[in-house]
Amino acid sequence: MAIRMDFETYLAEGADARPEDLIALEDAAGIDIAIVMPRVQLKPDNRWLVKALKGYEKRLIPCCSVNPNFGAEAVEEFRLAVTEWGMRGLKLMPPGFALNLSSPVMTPIMDLARELGQPVTIHTGNPPGHPLQVAMLARKWPEVPIILDHMGYRDFSGDAIEAALLCPNIYLGTTLVTVEPGMIRRAVQVLGPERVVFGSNAPSAYPDLGVENIRRLKLGQEAEDLILGENLRRIYRL
Repeated sequence: MAIRMDFETYLAEGADARPEDLIALEDAAGIDIAIVMPRVQLKPDNRWLVKALKGYEKRLIPCCSVNPNFGAEAVEEFRLAVTEWGMRGLKLMPPGFALNLSSPVMTPIMDLARELGQPVTIHTGNPPGHPLQVAMLARKWPEVPIILDHMGYRDFSGDAIEAALLCPNIYLGTTLVTVEPGMIRRAVQVLGPERVVFGSNAPSAYPDLGVENIRRLKLGQEAEDLILGENLRRIYRL
């Protein structure tokens, strides 16, 4: 049976943070495993997230996020997050980090992602974080799977497809794009379903609505299985 995965979710920090609430949202969408990312801030709190998800790791996998502008400190935290804290993957937020993807600070982070065999998810849209900026990064590290979060939504979805055409290691994430599923249809037509992955942005968006909008495209069972989980299973090596 095909697995169902969601590559981008969050957990509200503080006393009201309840992994059970996130699981309930994913249950309603038929999602088996969600990748959970720290709240966006200058220095994301990875340790807090790992602690908050303790005991829920079969359903909620914590994903590391660091700000490469902090240099060696960020690199070391990424290494510890993967090798000691049980986190999977790396999330980069160029607007939230004031991060230039062409900066030399990206080199040690991407080298480590390659060394550890971890995928990298990058928020895309307006610069910083334009899809073609990500393509330049992907060309330098072709061994690293890179997910374009929001697939350039919405003004740069065409550029996101071009970036993926240039770089076989780029995958387009459906996060929030499901409100206009025609963009997903176009990506599948050009790239094939093997290069599109499902993300919801829960809890600020409902995963079940995202899944339903993809199903309404009537892409076929095999394509749905790939987009809604099997591609992510391969990317995250589950």
